[in-house]
Amino acid sequence: MSVRAPRSGLRMLRRASGIAAVAIVAVVLGGCAGLSGAPVSVALTEQHGFPADAPIAEPLWDEGWRGEPIGWLADDRATITIVSYGSSACPFIATAVTVLDDATVGIELRQGAAYACTDDLAPRTHVLPTPEGWGQGDGPYTAEITRFLDAFGAADPTLSTAELWPWTEPATIAVQTLRGAPDDITLPPDALESGEPLAFWGPERQSLRVITWGSSSCPPPATSLTLVDEAQLSLVFGPLPAGRVCTADFGPTTHVLGVPDGVGSGAVTLAVRFEERDGSAQQTSIPIGD
Repeated sequence: MSVRAPRSGLRMLRRASGIAAVAIVAVVLGGCAGLSGAPVSVALTEQHGFPADAPIAEPLWDEGWRGEPIGWLADDRATITIVSYGSSACPFIATAVTVLDDATVGIELRQGAAYACTDDLAPRTHVLPTPEGWGQGDGPYTAEITRFLDAFGAADPTLSTAELWPWTEPATIAVQTLRGAPDDITLPPDALESGEPLAFWGPERQSLRVITWGSSSCPPPATSLTLVDEAQLSLVFGPLPAGRVCTADFGPTTHVLGVPDGVGSGAVTLAVRFEERDGSAQQTSIPIGD
């Protein structure tokens, strides 16, 4: 596009491209085997790839993701599925699942001894039996996952936490959050291309409808809407929770908001601020259409 990329689309594409490039170019790293014997799996099944019927999407488009495992508790609570990411030639093996407390299980993932590993970032799915009696309530449930990166000998383990059930939904002040755009709103021809937010009044200015662009499963949460003066409103969108996994699509989401008292009957401008988890923010100012 001669056009600039959408607000977060360019960053996501660059990041996803980087991951894809790493996954395609297999750089063989030499090393000496430092372990005697292969780890013994306690999983029901382990296989390469990400399951097509997973209840959550792959994390490749989550800007906060750094390669940590993700997972979920099955609807019938019989199994825990963990997806790890690492070298396809030196995959992780699930060697232990233990109950840490009523809400948390501990899971160990180990690499087998190796002489060389490909430098890709491939998913591997581990389906584990749920410990007897655990995970039968309303949650939330999490897994503390310890990865032993010891293909070439003993190394410091890496600890991360995966949310298993339910997945965190960010708090929002929106009365409704709807996929797509309302039928009575005609979007500009370049709306998708520009990726800029849009704002429209509801009937008789009793509501405000703000359209943002991005993953349909992870719209930004509206956190505050304030009156600056009768001709200007200020709207803030907060960051998504850490570890949130998002679908890799790009489309509109409509946030329906109540209107603060004191708004004038003339033209009104909306200052929109998007806050990120790293403390940075982007701001733009748009007119509110009728």
